[in-house]
Amino acid sequence: MGKTISKRLAVSVSALVAAAAMVSACGSKPASGGGPGGEAVNKDIHILLSHSNAKYAMQLKDNDPYVKKLSELSGYNLKFEFLGHGNDYIQQLTVRFASGDLPDLIRTDSIDSTMHPGALQQGVFHELGPLIDQYGPNIKSKIPKEAWESTRVSRDGKIYGIPALSALPASRVMYIRQDWLDKLGMKVPETLDEFLAFFEAVKTNDLNGNGDPNDEYGFYVRENLQFSDVFFREFGASPNQWYYRDGQLIPGMVLPEMKDALKFWKELYDKGYINPNLFTNKSADWEAGIKQGKAGLWMHDIINYMSNWQPENFVNQPEVKLSAIMPPQGPKGGGITAQSDQIYFVWVIPSKVKNPEEIIKFIDWAWSDEAETFFSLGIKDVNYTEENGKVKWDPKTPANYENDASIFYQLSINPRGDGRMLPSLIEAHPDAEFLKKGVEIAKNSSTPNDGLHMPVLESLKTHPELAVGTNSGTLFLDMFAKVITGKEDVDAAFDNFVSEWKRRGGDAAIKEATDWYHSFHKK
Repeated sequence: MGKTISKRLAVSVSALVAAAAMVSACGSKPASGGGPGGEAVNKDIHILLSHSNAKYAMQLKDNDPYVKKLSELSGYNLKFEFLGHGNDYIQQLTVRFASGDLPDLIRTDSIDSTMHPGALQQGVFHELGPLIDQYGPNIKSKIPKEAWESTRVSRDGKIYGIPALSALPASRVMYIRQDWLDKLGMKVPETLDEFLAFFEAVKTNDLNGNGDPNDEYGFYVRENLQFSDVFFREFGASPNQWYYRDGQLIPGMVLPEMKDALKFWKELYDKGYINPNLFTNKSADWEAGIKQGKAGLWMHDIINYMSNWQPENFVNQPEVKLSAIMPPQGPKGGGITAQSDQIYFVWVIPSKVKNPEEIIKFIDWAWSDEAETFFSLGIKDVNYTEENGKVKWDPKTPANYENDASIFYQLSINPRGDGRMLPSLIEAHPDAEFLKKGVEIAKNSSTPNDGLHMPVLESLKTHPELAVGTNSGTLFLDMFAKVITGKEDVDAAFDNFVSEWKRRGGDAAIKEATDWYHSFHKK
């Protein structure tokens, strides 16, 4: 989610958010069932979250069969309220906090989010640690330690949020056209030299068979290097990562090792191994180009194999065959992504909720083995079947495919986060072996992350051009483009970039990051 909200809304929240903590519970009519001391237990749970542009969630109707089934299985009367996505959700949620009209369970990006400034400090959220200890054995045992350590869920040793996890701790892989390798008589590349040899062969052979030998590229790159940031860690520095060096936490984009990575990228560009439109190759065009046979190699999540990269999705490529492969090994290592906390978003419970233990019990049930079947496979005899003890689930059946229904029960209404790669689903999937291999590759392609859990730096909040990474408009991406297209010399351009980045606020960012690192790791 984005981090900016209008100044007007921010002021409104600051003035009114304290009132939210005092508003009496809304929509919590008594329900049957006795709690401790004989009081009535509220079994209604009103959940507020983003539809995330998911078709089914955007069109949710009353008496939805999946919500009805989830309510039946969990024993709670569930109401899902879907707001917009991205900036729409930010503004809508900000207004809800300002008005005090808060439900029982809310999706946010952090307990201290700009969507509800001051809420944490003013007691708008329940402290959840003691409740989780008492009512959340599954939550405690199944959510990894790395997630609980995040400042997005805890503050000063107290837990105020429950992480909803992304599908995998690491999910990115490299996809390669195995049928092209087979035509060329080449094995899967492992070293940088072997990748270069493959790229040269792609360049000089009409492997997609369309009669044009110049429309294939060894590595197909996307705008802003999204899903394309390989060939950096092999030289010891990723532009998207922080490294603890000589007592300081420093972004990889300003480390001296970056020069060697830039020279390698310039070679890829000069030799025609990457697409010349890499700086304007937007998501839809990038995906279309791959499916038209323009790419020998690209990066994406293994999760997306099911929706994007199955062979029948390719255009006029009847023999397409893909492999998920490990990234190359370079002089200083390899890897695709840095270790993450795996947090997709965060659940908070407003302090006005009178029975927060019931919310914890519901989320704890969602993390149970019993619940996993629903959040991966859906409803029996609707979304999946069982024959002779063997589960059959196919993403192409109408019940799962139409309106992206499977995304709804696996992700949209899943309190644990993203269920699209749960073991039970992978095991039942027609492409189970491919997915299992991809999951293992993604796991083994993750590298240590010295900046793990670091909050957004105050020194960079008002300087988007200094952002660490390859975002549009950053000093780094501007320098990168000039270097690889030959407009500026590598050494001079890089040195000028580092000097300018530090002068404009980078030195302050390094100091702030280093202070955080020493405090967090108690060094």
